[in-house]
Amino acid sequence: MANITRYNPFNDVVSLREAMDRLFEDSFISPRAGLLSGRGASSNLFETSEGFTLQVPMPGVKPEDVEITAQQDTVTLKWQTKVEIPENATSHWHGFQSSQSQQSFTLPAAINADGAEASYNDGILTLKLPKAEHAKARVVKVNANKG
Repeated sequence: MANITRYNPFNDVVSLREAMDRLFEDSFISPRAGLLSGRGASSNLFETSEGFTLQVPMPGVKPEDVEITAQQDTVTLKWQTKVEIPENATSHWHGFQSSQSQQSFTLPAAINADGAEASYNDGILTLKLPKAEHAKARVVKVNANKG
């Protein structure tokens, strides 16, 4: 027996105060500087039948300063930005400093972490993440019984 729920449009009503609070939080409180947007690091995610491609811009980051952890449907990146000021130099402004960053990405399906590949080119980290065998699409043929 199916559960049927009656639609009530008044359940979706939001007060003007709630709407303004959400607008204010989205516009002014979320970090928006540099690589960060309201959701964290800017990124691209593409899906094929075989897996995912995740691209994350990391200008100025050395590949050896990036740590990648992949498990089930989550990929976590940790990286360091290092700023070196030459000896006897006078600093006129500091726009950014050395820092450590971390970002986690939840993918739409489980991945095979053993088959993951990472490359870094022109300041963009690209991860090739094959889908786990149980997450890949399957074609099922129907056999008709004759008789």
